[in-house]
Amino acid sequence: MIAIGAGVVIPAQAEPLRVTHLQLGLNAGLTRLVVEGSGPLDAAMAASADGLGLQLSLPSTRWAAPAPEVTAGGLVGALGLPVTGPDGQLNIAIDLIEPAVVERAFRLGPQGVRGHRLVIDLRPAEPNAFAAAFAAPVHLPLDTAVDIAPPPTATAGERRRLIVLDAGHGGQDPGAISASGRYEKEITLNVAKAVAQRLRATGRYRVLLTRESDRFIRLSERVALARSKEADLFLSIHADSLSSDRATRGASVYTRAEAASDTEAEALALRENRADQLSDTASAGDLDDVVSILLDLASRDTAKLSSRFAGLLTAAMGETTPLRRNALRAANFRVLSAPDVPSALLELGYLSNPADEALLFSESGRDRLAAAVVGAIDRFFGVEPR
Repeated sequence: MIAIGAGVVIPAQAEPLRVTHLQLGLNAGLTRLVVEGSGPLDAAMAASADGLGLQLSLPSTRWAAPAPEVTAGGLVGALGLPVTGPDGQLNIAIDLIEPAVVERAFRLGPQGVRGHRLVIDLRPAEPNAFAAAFAAPVHLPLDTAVDIAPPPTATAGERRRLIVLDAGHGGQDPGAISASGRYEKEITLNVAKAVAQRLRATGRYRVLLTRESDRFIRLSERVALARSKEADLFLSIHADSLSSDRATRGASVYTRAEAASDTEAEALALRENRADQLSDTASAGDLDDVVSILLDLASRDTAKLSSRFAGLLTAAMGETTPLRRNALRAANFRVLSAPDVPSALLELGYLSNPADEALLFSESGRDRLAAAVVGAIDRFFGVEPR
């Protein structure tokens, strides 16, 4: 309060909050932005005018620190210089390497020399999910991601989640072949078993493999197995190869969409969908099954959950192995067509690349990849990393 003359008292104008530190890093596979200030911070996040990045706005806030020396990290290519608008709002431009949405945002109180903090975790997202998430500014902090349904809740008695792991190819279908003559079907089974072992060791999950040996299974049978067992999550594991390109490497993650995200994703889906042509017998009900599945895909929650898991898996894989540019993609994969089971397809890397081949066929490499997958599954079901 301020006293003026003859005992007249008027309220003092509140001092704007001060931002004292800005930090960018990685946390449990997510890109984390931490804004530190003199008091509890509120913010809004919106898509930039060009639709290729984000803008973080903090009302009634001023910058009270040296210019941020933040290098690119995770999904963020660069941070712009803080700019205060005429309305007293502090705006920070965020350049993205690929589309991203808010996985969560929360406050932390002062601790030691640290002040009040607003913590924002970003995860990769498909372009459509990015556009939907930021159709209007998102107010922070928040408790859950802005574009998703929450993960399925456990039933009474804390039923353990059922994870179905699908080792791609098998039997007369070798899949991709490496430069040294090794088969995709071998590495997919080895990685699936490594993931299964880690999941079971947590005591939190039940695990079912679509195949545990070198045998051929139709794509429709893999999907039917996950549905009949009422799986909580389905992950199909693959590796790619480019016969004329030994330089391309890196992991990528796919969800199902009628229209592919790009021509490369469309070509990959066509190759993977041809696997059923190797079967000696054809199912008379395939056409009806496909039509039924396409109709059932009206389930929006399943599609959103699939997108959320794919984003978490992409972020987790990025801490273990190089990623392809725009590593989160979509195409019309038959093996991802279960309408009631969140599903994703993981391409571990390229067998045509010597570095990827060495990683995928080494025990230590498989363990690292398996750990990343389990970390993403834990995050998807709300298990906080230790």
